Amino acid sequence: MTDQELAELRKYPWMESRIPARDALSAFVPAANTQDPVIEQIQERSGASRWYPVDGGHRLLIPFDGEPYDSTRSTLEPDAWDHEHCDACGEHIEAMTLCHVTEPDQPYILLCATCYATYVGPAKPKPWWKVW
Repeated sequence: MTDQELAELRKYPWMESRIPARDALSAFVPAANTQDPVIEQIQERSGASRWYPVDGGHRLLIPFDGEPYDSTRSTLEPDAWDHEHCDACGEHIEAMTLCHVTEPDQPYILLCATCYATYVGPAKPKPWWKVW
């Protein structure tokens, strides 16, 4: 994020969150074939992917959204999408770790606890009538 984007984080409404692990499609992509149209279509639909170098190419993970998939090209791995990254600092945030996300109807931004405290401010205590 740019300095200006970081400075604007306070303007958004935020909520605490714990991002769960998600199922993912896993595929082997040979080093010579990183422009596979089927893989590109799945990535475009999902909007996210992770590439892990392995011998001869990459292990590709894409969050599974429930859509049909070609089981000859990829396999479904339960809970393989097991972390996210802070949009400000890039910190690895393990599944179910307390973090902060913008409320619905806002641009989606995910912050680790440190960046939330730094750029947005400490969490506001709940009013006493919502505590009980």
